[in-house]
Amino acid sequence: MLQLPHYFSLKDKLKHYHQQLIVFWSSLNLAQRCYFLAILCSILYLKSDTPSTTLITAITTLVLVAMISEFWPKFTQIWDSLPGKAVILLFYGFVANYSLVQASGAVNNIAGVSAEHLPYTHNFAVLLSVPVWFFITSLVVLLIIQFTIPIYIFILLLLRPFGLHTIWHAPNYRFAIITGLIRFGAGLFLLVQLALLSTYTGALKEVSKTVTNITNGLETDLIVNIQDPKAQEKTSALKENPELARTLSELDAKNDALSQRATAYEQKITNILSHFIFDHEADLYSRCDHTKGSRIIELNDYEILEIIRHNATENTHYTYQVKPCISAAIGHQFKPQKKP
Repeated sequence: MLQLPHYFSLKDKLKHYHQQLIVFWSSLNLAQRCYFLAILCSILYLKSDTPSTTLITAITTLVLVAMISEFWPKFTQIWDSLPGKAVILLFYGFVANYSLVQASGAVNNIAGVSAEHLPYTHNFAVLLSVPVWFFITSLVVLLIIQFTIPIYIFILLLLRPFGLHTIWHAPNYRFAIITGLIRFGAGLFLLVQLALLSTYTGALKEVSKTVTNITNGLETDLIVNIQDPKAQEKTSALKENPELARTLSELDAKNDALSQRATAYEQKITNILSHFIFDHEADLYSRCDHTKGSRIIELNDYEILEIIRHNATENTHYTYQVKPCISAAIGHQFKPQKKP
């Protein structure tokens, strides 16, 4: 007697798929779950008609959580070893040194005196420069990850035929190669987002200055002389190809816009430090004579830095002037002579 095939109802099929999804979700670790959710958000972003900032933020957050959960245990393992501590401390020592130098230069450009006379402003400038150096360290780490992940995937593919590709992971770790490919794409996504953010805020300008100075110092032996084409040849080429001329003009306009953003970022930092110097670092009262309404910083026993605020309709600015200290005991020879 023939037995009729058993047909599952829609409810049974949904229940079956639900159980499979639960089993699949339970087999993933935290990083893989974040990558999976980030892929779903990416699909929704591509399907949406208008770009959604919320989805981009969600994707970036999920990728960050995934990468931190994956690399933090490895970071702690490296930190527990003596060579690892030496490398990490050397790296952050380099970053801290450049941060201190940048903050000192910023204070000197504003006040016109050494930053050692304004210790609180110097410390505050270091805190303000943290975002810039966060971009530097993040870019360096992401670049290192992008270089190492293809090597990691290649080694996994070589070890897979021998069954040795699981020695780097826990016994219950699944989808090692697929996770590595997704991690590589997620790292590229983070790198692009970080570059866009740093470009938009203009914070990458100091990074480019540092990198340019380093590369200029290294370019001592390898020098290639390239003759630029003549101006007439450039003009004729642009006339023959109007699309090229339009593209170059668009690139120049974008470059000018980025330069303006970078200048605006630096100006914001300058304004913040100038207000901090006048409102918190400088003294309202002193033993030395100074202009009414001004504030001073005593540089030594004989000199003061006088700061005057100028309130304008558009913006507030300050003037800084080093003057002799005229007090009850010293500096009387610097007093203006009264006319008889």
